[in-house]
Amino acid sequence: MNTSLHISKSGLNGLQKNLDIISNNIANVNTTGYKKKDGSFQELLLNDLQQESVPLANNADAAINRGTKVIQDQVNFTQGGLVKGQNPYDLAIEGQGFFAVRNRNNELLLTRDGAFAMDENRDLRLSTGERLELNEVIPKGQWPEGELKITSSKEVMVGGQVVARLPIFSVAREGELIPVGQNRFALPAGLQLQELQDSKVHQGFLETSNVDLAGAMTDMIVTQRSYSLNAKVLQATDDMMQRINEYQQ
Repeated sequence: MNTSLHISKSGLNGLQKNLDIISNNIANVNTTGYKKKDGSFQELLLNDLQQESVPLANNADAAINRGTKVIQDQVNFTQGGLVKGQNPYDLAIEGQGFFAVRNRNNELLLTRDGAFAMDENRDLRLSTGERLELNEVIPKGQWPEGELKITSSKEVMVGGQVVARLPIFSVAREGELIPVGQNRFALPAGLQLQELQDSKVHQGFLETSNVDLAGAMTDMIVTQRSYSLNAKVLQATDDMMQRINEYQQ
C-alpha cells in the first residue's frame, strides 16, 4: 500500500510540474522569439518484488518501480516562424544562432528576440534595455548620416557604406545555457561562443514563438486527465488503508 501511495504521489508531483511547463508555453505563444520547454520524465528506482515482499506467484526477476518524476524542463531551440514586423529595426534569424546583447551591467546575454529599436546614440536596444552587439568596421562616431540597414549577410550599412557587422553566435551545447527570463540566456562557465557564418538575418521581420498551440492544448488535456486518474488511485488506496485499519481494530 505504501508503494501505491508513493507511486501516485510522485505521479501527481510530476504531472503538476508538466502542467506548469505546458501552461507557461501556452502563455508565451505570442512572445517574440520564445522557445518552448519540454518536460522529460524518468522512472524512479526499481525494486525487486521479492524485496518488497509482494506475495505474487511466478514473480521471479520481476520488479516494481517507485513512481516517476520530471527530471528536467529542456528548452527546445527549434526555429519559429518569421513574420513581418512593425518596426524598421526588427530583426529575425533564419537558421541557428543567437543575437548577443549586453544589459546595463555589461553582462553578455544571448537571445532570439529581435524586437530592437534605435536609441539616441544609434544603438539598437530591446525594450528591456539590452544593447545589440555589433562588430564596428567604422567607429560609431564617424558613421555617415542616413538610415541604418542590415543585409541578410549581416552587414550593417549606413548611407550605402558598411559600418559594422552583426555577429550571430552559437554554442556547442545549447542545453547548458542558463535561462534568465524574458527570452534571455546566460553563458555558464566553460561554454564558449562560436560565431556562425551561414545564418541569415532578415530586417523588418520577427521570429514567432515555436509553441504549437494545438499540440500544447492537447498535451494539457492529456496531462490533466492523467493527473485526475492518479488522484483517484491515491484516493482509492487511502480508502483501502482506512478499511484495513478499521478491520484490525
